[in-house]
Amino acid sequence: MVQKQYPCDDVVPVEDEPQHRLVFANEFVRFFVVEIGTLERTLCHHHAHDYLMYVMGEAEIVSAPRDGEPKTLTYHDGECEASSAGLIHVVENVRETKFRNLLVELMPGLNELQRGSDPRIVAGNGTVQAIFEEERISVWSLELNPSVQVEVYGEAIFATLFEERPLPKHPGDIAVKRHQVAEIS
Repeated sequence: MVQKQYPCDDVVPVEDEPQHRLVFANEFVRFFVVEIGTLERTLCHHHAHDYLMYVMGEAEIVSAPRDGEPKTLTYHDGECEASSAGLIHVVENVRETKFRNLLVELMPGLNELQRGSDPRIVAGNGTVQAIFEEERISVWSLELNPSVQVEVYGEAIFATLFEERPLPKHPGDIAVKRHQVAEIS
């Protein structure tokens, strides 16, 4: 059996990798929407910062690090994974469906922030569930019925997937970036 080759001689920063689309950036985070087509692969790219990946849908990929053996990884919808800075790799989608994820790079300024309290529902029906927590960042899944109100304290990124469009109470305080996969606030 012939092993697939994953050339990694020419390395690009993650922001220059065409399938990693930067949709929001500040001194705390950089937020990418990643979409790798059916049986396609990325360029060899470098993750210079720690990051968190949130997977949308079922996925199976090969992650081929420049200085290591390729690994086949299986992900499930809503799974989160944190990775340390420094990874240089090629990612190949080995499924017949797109590999989609939201990638949040943790920038150095994030260390200066105080974490706020967990989001909570103050009116209406819905659920708030922590799906990933670490010292610097947490991810919650919010399932909201129409007209529900949620309070979030502290710095936050709010991403709605697909066709959902929440209306912020104070829209002047929130910048909204639209993308075909997610809306980032």
